[in-house]
Amino acid sequence: MTGTAAPYALVIGIECHVELATSSKMFCGCAARWFGAAPNTLVCPVCLGLPGALPVPNRRAIELAMTAGLALHCEVPAHTKFDRKNYLYPDLPKGYQISQYDLPLNTAGWLEIAGDDGRPKRIRITRAHLEEDTGSLHHDGRGTLVDFNRSGVPLLEIVSEPDISSAREALRYLESLREILIFAGVAEFRLEEGGARFDVNVSIRFDEGGETRWPPQSEIKNLNSFRALEEAVAYESARLWDEWHAGGDIRTRRTKVTVGWSPERGRTFPQRQKEEVDDYRYFPEPDLVPLSPAPADVERLRAALPEMPVEQRARFVRDHGLSEYDARVLVSDRALASFFEDAVRAAGGEPKQVANWVTGELLRYLKEGNGAVSAAKVTPAHIGELVRIVKDGTISNTAAKEAFAEMWVSGKAPRDVVESKGLAQVSDEVQIRAAVDAVVAENDQAIATYRAGKPQVLGALVGKVMKRMGGKANPAVVTSVLRERIG
Repeated sequence: MTGTAAPYALVIGIECHVELATSSKMFCGCAARWFGAAPNTLVCPVCLGLPGALPVPNRRAIELAMTAGLALHCEVPAHTKFDRKNYLYPDLPKGYQISQYDLPLNTAGWLEIAGDDGRPKRIRITRAHLEEDTGSLHHDGRGTLVDFNRSGVPLLEIVSEPDISSAREALRYLESLREILIFAGVAEFRLEEGGARFDVNVSIRFDEGGETRWPPQSEIKNLNSFRALEEAVAYESARLWDEWHAGGDIRTRRTKVTVGWSPERGRTFPQRQKEEVDDYRYFPEPDLVPLSPAPADVERLRAALPEMPVEQRARFVRDHGLSEYDARVLVSDRALASFFEDAVRAAGGEPKQVANWVTGELLRYLKEGNGAVSAAKVTPAHIGELVRIVKDGTISNTAAKEAFAEMWVSGKAPRDVVESKGLAQVSDEVQIRAAVDAVVAENDQAIATYRAGKPQVLGALVGKVMKRMGGKANPAVVTSVLRERIG
């Protein structure tokens, strides 16, 4: 298929699987931080599914799942339970997964994104249920190896309604979901570590012969990056269209198919016909009692929710006078947003100047060092003090950047760095007048040009005075003295 405008409407629903930020697994005491560990070292009889081993629910995982639901405007039912989802796969040692079916922990939620038309669009969330993760398979060309470290890690599956109309909206939905879950302290959403992945249900809708056609959809499994989603949705929707018009089995098939995505080949590949609910033979997990979340616990978790990203961005723009761009950068990380507000308080205001330092120098150094805000030696108090001494003329912006570099390494306070490195600006008019007189004596032509009505020459003269004084003169005083001297 060619052309810029697709001859069909896209209809997308997403099932996002997110590992919860617990220290132990869902039904046993094994460590849940599996990424990077030696294979099959974080296991026990429970997460290996050995006969006679009984699960014990992780209270923290249940609370985090409820917190996620509340942050996503979900309802927490009065009664919920765990179920057995039966299927055979090499990385599922028990032959079934403990999940939730008809009574999930969270139902009927939503989040809001910007639609492709620029207007707010609400994406409904059908359910967010709690389950255990499977192990992981590793294909090395000779065969397939199984690592059970991930088996049993608490997993929250968030299922959207098919309210998404493009890959761009799908990305906005996932970015918003990621922000909310991170801000709520529920998950870290580390795609590169397998901490989040998503299955995307893709349908196309079009008119043909006076009728609306809905070919059977495709489910693209286990996408682990936003780029993969964008490319896979574009490819699979076009493939569905082409197969329909080629007269393939899509015209007679009634069930959806499951496909994988190969980024190397830039195409999807078939995996299996999709199972229906009956194929999983759900039934209540006999080793776990039903749950009835206490209303007081629900309200306690609701009260503990922090300000959500969309609300914080709006407040930064409204109360601090920041641009939408600066607000978005700061709110992209909860720790960074907190750092900014602490620095504004330390500076006694000046939010725009603080934002410039945080989104500029601080983020640049963090990226170069691949570090976290919490581990930085530069503190909000340092940024606040730096903003103050630049404002009062103690140092120039250029010297402040030099001071920041030293603060980043040593963690010293700005004034201590300024004193030890001799970075303070010279505001003494006697010294500045001497330098101005010398520059004036050497630049007759430039001064004549200035007096002839070309004020832009003044900047070059200021620069010459600054150079003569080693860059330490206060530019404002230099400019004032120069104007007075040459009229």
